Amino acid sequence: METSFWLERWQNSNIGFHREAYHPALQAQWSNLGAEPPACVFVPLCGKSLDMEWLAKRGHKVIGVELSEVAVDAFMDSQNLTPAEEAHGEFIIKSAGPYEIWCGDLFALPEERLASVSAIYDRASLVALPPPMQTQYAKWLKQKLPDVPAVIVSLGYDQTEMKGPPFSLPEARVRELLGDHYALQILSSNEVIEENTALKKRGLTKLRETVYLARRAS
Repeated sequence: METSFWLERWQNSNIGFHREAYHPALQAQWSNLGAEPPACVFVPLCGKSLDMEWLAKRGHKVIGVELSEVAVDAFMDSQNLTPAEEAHGEFIIKSAGPYEIWCGDLFALPEERLASVSAIYDRASLVALPPPMQTQYAKWLKQKLPDVPAVIVSLGYDQTEMKGPPFSLPEARVRELLGDHYALQILSSNEVIEENTALKKRGLTKLRETVYLARRAS
């Protein structure tokens, strides 16, 4: 999947993956992470997710990274914010209030910018990436943020019914990607196809959402 794929989807408003509400799993499970405000939360491939607003309202600083400047501008507009802009290498950084969002390639994010991160919320990264890039992302996460705990949301479904994205990540695959470094605790696992009408229209008959707490294994 090329960068242009996601840029075109945002440009054409082909964003069925976006939720116009806070994610229920975030509201139900975030406290299990133990990240007390004002802990800095990293939100990879953040889009214009309102989950960032939910985190900020609880006193967190939010650092996001997103390919599409269209998505970042839409998020800032939703918050009635006019961000300051700064160029940093290949990135454009947009900052306002509790938000600092880097527009560019996740894998090029400067390591020093992640030094203040105390927690990770990943609803949209692993499931958005095809298998080879899932492996790349898992390796990046373990190298760049090895000691930072995460809440990770995955989706599992019959891949003969639909092609990703979002891509199917059954428990075995999540453990294959992350289990060598993290202790993975399942916080919840629910059938959610009825709440995902866009995916149902694409042919899915079942969709299991599993939420993990990932902490570095001792």
